[in-house]
Amino acid sequence: MADSHALLVVDDEEVICQACRRVFSRQGFSVDTCLDARQGLRMAAEKDYEMILLDIKMPNMDGIQFLEQLRQTKMEVPVLIITGYPSIPNAAAAMRLGASDYVTKPFTSEEITSAVQRVLATQHLREGNGEPEDAGAAASWEAQSPLLFCGDSWCRMEIDGSACVGAVLPGLRGTVPSELRLPRIGEVVYQGLPLAGVAVPGRPMVMVAAPVSGVVMGVNEYLAKHPERLVTDPCGEGWLAHVCTTEYEREAEHCVPRGVLLANTDPASAQQQTEKLAALGCEVQLVADRDALKAALEKSESSVVLLDDPSLVDAGPEWVGLVNQLGPSLRLVVLAAADGPRETAYRKHRILYYAVEPFTDGELPDILSAAFRSQERAAAGRPSGPSEPISGVSITNRYGHRVHLLAAPGLLWRNEGLGAMIGQKLLARSLPLLVTAGVANLSPANVLKTAAGYDRLMVLVARDTGGLPGSLTRDTKPDFGVDPGEAMNKVTVLTVQPDAMGGLASLDSRTTEALADHIVWEMAVY
Repeated sequence: MADSHALLVVDDEEVICQACRRVFSRQGFSVDTCLDARQGLRMAAEKDYEMILLDIKMPNMDGIQFLEQLRQTKMEVPVLIITGYPSIPNAAAAMRLGASDYVTKPFTSEEITSAVQRVLATQHLREGNGEPEDAGAAASWEAQSPLLFCGDSWCRMEIDGSACVGAVLPGLRGTVPSELRLPRIGEVVYQGLPLAGVAVPGRPMVMVAAPVSGVVMGVNEYLAKHPERLVTDPCGEGWLAHVCTTEYEREAEHCVPRGVLLANTDPASAQQQTEKLAALGCEVQLVADRDALKAALEKSESSVVLLDDPSLVDAGPEWVGLVNQLGPSLRLVVLAAADGPRETAYRKHRILYYAVEPFTDGELPDILSAAFRSQERAAAGRPSGPSEPISGVSITNRYGHRVHLLAAPGLLWRNEGLGAMIGQKLLARSLPLLVTAGVANLSPANVLKTAAGYDRLMVLVARDTGGLPGSLTRDTKPDFGVDPGEAMNKVTVLTVQPDAMGGLASLDSRTTEALADHIVWEMAVY
């Protein structure tokens, strides 16, 4: 029987072995690596691995020879081929010897994770283990780690590096979602780009951004049948998906707890408010007197203060003044009764919101969203001069690789939208860029001709993939219907689900910025 969650990586490139170890170790796998195919074959004979990741081109013994000898004793172990260029003869030979799939170099964390999980899911079905695990048990998980928020979306990290994800969405009070679009199992999602969609009668669909990047390993089928739980229990039974994270170390800075300082002198109502805030993913620090408030303001890491007017009565405005004095950057919300007489006194101070009975009318998610909304990063300023269409952007990245982004007509403009954001973010990384004005020719012949002049070519297109507007898919094995030659190994196609007009211009600013972040990261790092 295979050693559950044990992988063997056989590749003569140390960087590939270490990349696989880094990616899969944080996903709960035990990872053995080997730079020599002959030694790797001995390791495969001595231990029953759940899966083997195998390079094709290696000295002394290539991947095909490895497979031929492996299959003499290990007929069932799944093998994923890693190759710099998937030639037809090699691919055919590998498949005849029982290779399950292949992934091309260079690959991203998402690509290698998706390939491994896809092969393992298929293997489990063949072994009669039923459907792949859909994380249905996640609804009953105990909170072993705190909820971390990226915007209105949250994630709860598990010990194996996976994450249960969901959202506390504003604008849904008093409604029952009429449509819920959950991601597909095996789908790659990216932080800040659409994960799910929620619709209520008479309103456009609300996009739920992914709090982390990774591969979707399960979805909440219970929620599909009971969509009201997304409103009534968003951090419990209303979770959305289970994601195998792939870039969490890089993205963690954008995932933060929702720390709330609650000022309430009445124990009974304070307990009720604390429980309701906790149910919405907040970490609550309760203070019940002025000295405790002062001490908390000097030490607390909370960014939002909720002040309960009914319990504080006439002392409330004075407490607001104290918050303004000691925590000028804090966002302060006054929780008032329906007939509260002190609204004018409060508004003489700086407050974010004067909320009337938000715990009873379902307004709290809206208030929390406004209070915790990330401060918009200071814009670099729109470049001067008229905007014009651009066909591409070129840089030399930090590894000395010449990278070119080739965009389909109408997607990038020099001084506005996605094109302007990409330019600003590249310059912020101190990566001088060359912008090519005009309209790109995306014929297969021109793509391959362009690829020949660079170390890497990224092709940006907008095309209906059945996803939510702004969602991104990445293809390192595009089929242009012609003999690609070596140049095609340099090409990555980034496909964005277009907006209702067939382009990207009407995507909301957060989605557009997240797209720019991912494109710039890929240009700068790979």
